[in-house]
Amino acid sequence: MHPALTLFGERSLTLVAATFHDGHSAARAAQAVGERSRRKLGIFVVTPRDPHLARKLEPESHGIWCTLLRSHGRLGVAGAALGLLMAGLLLGTGWPAAVASPVAVLGLGLVYGAFTGFLVAGLLTLRPDRVRVICDVRDASEHGRWTVVTHPTTAHDAAVALSQLGRVSGQVLRSL
Repeated sequence: MHPALTLFGERSLTLVAATFHDGHSAARAAQAVGERSRRKLGIFVVTPRDPHLARKLEPESHGIWCTLLRSHGRLGVAGAALGLLMAGLLLGTGWPAAVASPVAVLGLGLVYGAFTGFLVAGLLTLRPDRVRVICDVRDASEHGRWTVVTHPTTAHDAAVALSQLGRVSGQVLRSL
């Protein structure tokens, strides 16, 4: 799909992370993932109490803003159109309450549809699937553990990251 047609502005939609008790193990795991991936992933080693933790967890801050603008614009319009369609169908049934106030029905369909589109866009922008991974990485960093964080851009690279990190770490986390 053409990038201009997608809702997301980020190149990497998946987050894969694994925690380690020492820096040497984390560095070896990061190197193994990097050697076996087709493309160069965003691979970061998060140290205990890492001062650059936020940047390593979300390196595409510009992409997040693009996602916010794209998704809200497109899903807001799509929701409004769907709301108008539903209002039109309601009017087409001949329901007396709807037929008595067609402008109100169409207006409410437009507003509720746009609002629903904006809510869905907000979920896409906030990426609740990543929250668990991010919270666990922050917790590991605060408790003196090391973490390897990868930002794969393809399904193959996500599988490589899961496989390689799973071989050397007991706890591997992945967002959708």
